[in-house]
Amino acid sequence: MNIKSNLKRVVLLSGLVLTSNATAGAVTTGEFVLDFDEASLGNLGAQVVNVNWFDSVASADKTPQEMRETPAADSVPDSFAFKVFGASIPTPPVGLQERAPQVSTFKYEGDPTMGAGIIGLSGFHVISTLAGGMSIGDYGLSYDASRIGNAANSSGWLITNYHAFSLKSFDLTNVEMTIIDNENFSMTGDVVIADGLALMLSAEEGTDVGDFSFTTVVGADPVLDGSIANYSYTTNILTLPVLMSNGRTYAASFEANVLEGNKVALDLKNISSSSVMAVKHAMFDKETGIITMPLIMMLDNTGTRGNKVTATMKLEDGYFPARFILKTIDVITE
Repeated sequence: MNIKSNLKRVVLLSGLVLTSNATAGAVTTGEFVLDFDEASLGNLGAQVVNVNWFDSVASADKTPQEMRETPAADSVPDSFAFKVFGASIPTPPVGLQERAPQVSTFKYEGDPTMGAGIIGLSGFHVISTLAGGMSIGDYGLSYDASRIGNAANSSGWLITNYHAFSLKSFDLTNVEMTIIDNENFSMTGDVVIADGLALMLSAEEGTDVGDFSFTTVVGADPVLDGSIANYSYTTNILTLPVLMSNGRTYAASFEANVLEGNKVALDLKNISSSSVMAVKHAMFDKETGIITMPLIMMLDNTGTRGNKVTATMKLEDGYFPARFILKTIDVITE
């Protein structure tokens, strides 16, 4: 089979083939990073200010009242990192007054937007307003397609506060999703005030108050640009968020395997159309079957950034959906 017809089959059929063979993913690890725009919060009618942040450890043995009564911190972090609760939650915080931590029940197959359940997030922040202090936490991240196109222009993804009472707090908009492998994904986008919190703060629903990143992969770098190609030593997955070919843009991921003679094969796992843009992006030449990758961020076993490399790989005939063989790899020196 020639290169052109092989790629055409991959692009047209890989979504069907990979979805039918996908394994169900259960989200019980990861991190949600919420980066507030403090100026936007301050411009709300309630003049909101984040005065304290309690991460998964600091909030584990405290009630919301105790957190609200803690003197305002001299400084709060630039962003809040909420760890994902697993299939169970330690005690405490279970049983503490007003606390309602959410066990992660979210499961999906292939496409996370077709999943169901809640991704429990650990951590609390305390805000001050003209009306007084307010604690927000025991969050749950979930997907609700009925919210798409609401007054907040939601993507369907939302954050709900569960402590004391259920309160739809933030809708997530302009979401860009990267499928890492059959059991892991990541997202980035904007955070806007949802209808429930808008009522509490006398704010306009849909007001943009920051941005976020989310990954199911433990230890992954939460600030890794979602447009940058990356390779994880933990999962052996090469992710190309931007793969250009014949004027079209795709997102693709490949699983690396070492063959005899130390050749490295990269087998296609997922491919789909993408709207992500990047200055340095992968290019597929249909005539030669070569993918050129000018920038790949290498992620070590803890998920943190390592070397940056440039690489090429070539399509090998006879495999479906597709197999590429690594041809060159060089460390980028800056």
